[in-house]
Amino acid sequence: MGDNVLTATISSKGQIVIPVQLRRQLGLSPGDTVVFQLGPDGQTVLRRRETWDELSARFHAWIEPGTPPLEDASGFYDSREPRL
Repeated sequence: MGDNVLTATISSKGQIVIPVQLRRQLGLSPGDTVVFQLGPDGQTVLRRRETWDELSARFHAWIEPGTPPLEDASGFYDSREPRL
């Protein structure tokens, strides 16, 4: 196995222990939630679930300063040019 491959054994209860090296790399702490995502190629991705504050900060960077909050999604879409 390569240097970046880690293994874990599934218990009879379906539980696994995430190796310490991976927990450190992902910044995982007790109580954190992780996400398993199965790709179309059968590969599984494990990632730490972002908190609301982390998501908000990431998406806030996309919004231009001074943009008013979106309160009426239907009105927003009605005001835009239709796309083909």
